[in-house]
Amino acid sequence: MAQTDYPRWIVEAWERILVDHFQNIDDPENALVSRELWFDNLPAVMRVRVTTPNVLRALRKRDPGAAKPYNFALSPILMQPSPDCTLIAPASKHPEEWLTREYTEVHSGETVKLLGEYQGKVLLPQKLSSVIWRHYLHPEDKSLSPNGEPCDAYTSGLLMRRPIQAMKPLVFIGKEIERKGQEGEDVSVLENTGPIQYHRHQTAKTRAGDAGLILRARRFPLRQLMRESRASQHAIERFLDGDRVHPATRARLESAVVTLERQRLRAT
Repeated sequence: MAQTDYPRWIVEAWERILVDHFQNIDDPENALVSRELWFDNLPAVMRVRVTTPNVLRALRKRDPGAAKPYNFALSPILMQPSPDCTLIAPASKHPEEWLTREYTEVHSGETVKLLGEYQGKVLLPQKLSSVIWRHYLHPEDKSLSPNGEPCDAYTSGLLMRRPIQAMKPLVFIGKEIERKGQEGEDVSVLENTGPIQYHRHQTAKTRAGDAGLILRARRFPLRQLMRESRASQHAIERFLDGDRVHPATRARLESAVVTLERQRLRAT
């Protein structure tokens, strides 16, 4: 292996992709099955910087003296990611600990483990082997296959220019690479998730509440919603007006509405 400043697993992963691609170009289904890499079964984790108050608060809850702003932390990539579930743990260079260690959910502050349950869902981490495999098979979105059709997982040959035609309604998208992809050893740069799309009353994390939930919430006085959900008046007013709110605020308001409805039902 050539001398490089990149981590060993990144170098070996790219060598594997390139070697298997050119050796099996006539039979892509045989790619990545010739041998196993030493990190194939490791959980896929991101190395992220501590740049937000909720992440810093979650880490300090576990170790008040260790967590500092702009330090690195680890966040596992789940099979079924949810915007309301973000796991974080202090940085560790020991891969054998990643699967069994405890993680903190940044919104609720709960301590969980991978392969356990959180809010009714099993926290299944992605494996590095599956991330590499999906990268090998991802279709090229910006070009067409040699026959003029969209690319698929097994397209090969000289790709063609893909014509672009503007269609309404226009959808705002973010930059081609997320900021987290520039922070260091981030396996998400191997995936093809497409650009971030921005909609009215919605960002990558915050969005408006469900229309049905908003109608149910409007049946109760503002003060009652504040007392039951422990959300601020400003946040509840934004929620009732259909503006975007934080996922944790939506979850607290949904729980508050359900509780208030049960109380009203018992009173009648």
